[in-house]
Amino acid sequence: MGAEEQIAEALLPTVEAAGLEIWDVERSGTSVRVLVEGPGGVDLDAISELSPSVSAVLDQRDDLVPAGRYVLEVSSPGLERRLRQPAHFARCIGQEVAVKTASPVSGSRRFEGTLVGADDHEIALRVVAGEEEQLMRLPLDAVARAHTIFNWGPAERARQGGRPPRAHRSPAKGDS
Repeated sequence: MGAEEQIAEALLPTVEAAGLEIWDVERSGTSVRVLVEGPGGVDLDAISELSPSVSAVLDQRDDLVPAGRYVLEVSSPGLERRLRQPAHFARCIGQEVAVKTASPVSGSRRFEGTLVGADDHEIALRVVAGEEEQLMRLPLDAVARAHTIFNWGPAERARQGGRPPRAHRSPAKGDS
């Protein structure tokens, strides 16, 4: 079991007691990042209430973090969240994702599409190539990096004539 998994295991009771779940844990040098999620998301109040409890647990576990010398970040995984575990993919079925593979699959290493299936061994993406839609199956052990894609919504339609709308200007004093 790696350091991230050990940290997640140690923090699990504390995070669950707050009504949240651990999405992911990242550890790099003296930095520990704990990403938490809750039903319907997580807000800043929940994170600020959880942070001291997480810190207290880690302060007691010198085997998991450098004694007295670590930087802790407790955060939401965000809108464009990284997908690393089979459970991450399974929870994001129906969402748009970007996937980079370690080596080419069907001649490509980068894929974007709708995640339509996931299990412990592979993911299935519906990708659009030109006007054709196809189903891509990618082995999980081939995935080097993956994340969800947040779409802000449909682009604003262009005005007739192709010109952008003008800003309204109030007449200056003395203009008539």
